[in-house]
Amino acid sequence: MSQYYYNPFPNEQNDFMKAQFERNEKANAQKRELRKVSCFLGGAVILYLVVQLFMSLILTKTTLSNGTNLYALYQSNASFSYAVNILFISILAVAVPFGIVALINKKKYRTPIVPTKSLNFFDALVWVCFGMGLCIIANAGTSYLVTFLKNVGVTLTQGETATPNSIFDCILDIIGIAIVPAICEEFAMRCCSLGLLKNYGKAFGVVAVSIVFGLLHGNVIQFIFAFLVGLVLAYITIKTESIIPAMCIHAFNNGMSAINDTVNFVAGKEVNITVALFVFWLVVGISAAIYLAIKHKLTLPKDDSDCVLSTGQKINAFLFPGMILPFIILIIMTATTVHIG
Repeated sequence: MSQYYYNPFPNEQNDFMKAQFERNEKANAQKRELRKVSCFLGGAVILYLVVQLFMSLILTKTTLSNGTNLYALYQSNASFSYAVNILFISILAVAVPFGIVALINKKKYRTPIVPTKSLNFFDALVWVCFGMGLCIIANAGTSYLVTFLKNVGVTLTQGETATPNSIFDCILDIIGIAIVPAICEEFAMRCCSLGLLKNYGKAFGVVAVSIVFGLLHGNVIQFIFAFLVGLVLAYITIKTESIIPAMCIHAFNNGMSAINDTVNFVAGKEVNITVALFVFWLVVGISAAIYLAIKHKLTLPKDDSDCVLSTGQKINAFLFPGMILPFIILIIMTATTVHIG
């Protein structure tokens, strides 16, 4: 007598197997797409570093007819250094590569590349104050880490930068340090990059784009600071659906050094107002955080993506292979700036 298995629910079993197969196919397709996006973004980071290296070589190897080396001029002439940074770093090295990535992947955006939801002035102000408060905390934490490393004999060297010697220099200082980088970097990160990465979940997008942002900053310490600030900027962009608050926060955060330079020039002596600015932003930041918490506005918006990947699968697809070379370059660049002893 032959034996056989009788399935009383053949249709239900077939539907389950079909659904499982379709889910696996969808997961594999999403992993492939995320790896492509990661490779594009990693390539943009590498291009950013290549442009900087190329400009450094041009400045170092070029000598004017009067015998002045361009790199020496870059270090001593504030107007020239700010102009170079605006044109070749912020625009050519940051905005252009990530803009090209957005152009190539334009069909993958499910929301406008540049988020511009209308915000009333008060809401925008509260979010800017909240973001600045968190940036100050990140800044203080990074400064503490730098001090700790210095106390144990590890110092990160930094290139010399020119200080303003005229009102024109001060204006270029503010434009080149605060305004243009805020526009270009926010366009590159919280528009072009976040718009692609949030397709795999808003929380994932916030973390992933902050990693990319950190990789642009040249050494591990700056990576940590930029990563923390990137979390703040990406979170606020997701919450407000507008790039304006993030641009303002970025500009105010960068602008503190430019304002300090301007005050020093006007006063004609060394006047450190950074501590006063830190205290101001910390106080208004705490006030804004309390207001947003009372209004229940601090939770991450509900994830509306159709991503079926697990957190581990997302991390693996994002980091390998697209982010490996940028991380290797970051480690090498850190090693060249570290002085031990």
